[in-house]
Amino acid sequence: MATIGATDGGHPVRFLSWNVRGLNGPVKRTKVFSHLKQLEADILLLQETHLKLDDHNRLRKPWVNQIFHSRFNCRSRGVAILISKRVQFNPSSVISDPNGRFIIVDS
Repeated sequence: MATIGATDGGHPVRFLSWNVRGLNGPVKRTKVFSHLKQLEADILLLQETHLKLDDHNRLRKPWVNQIFHSRFNCRSRGVAILISKRVQFNPSSVISDPNGRFIIVDS
């Protein structure tokens, strides 16, 4: 986990990057998000989410403010950026790979 800058509360912004190897199963998804919440990261970078476009709502959690998701047309690939409510972030542009391999969010 890396830290940089500061949030509104004055603490450093904490980044976490994790290959989750699929979030389709409800039990696994619950365990992964429970662990992510305990780590108290401000910006989460998730790889291999394996979610379709219709499934991106599964990434919504009460402590997550913004979700950016790049997906593929089947349950493979996929990346997501989750930004916690502690971070004030206003994106100016989002570039999403149609093959679900990357997403770029600019402020």
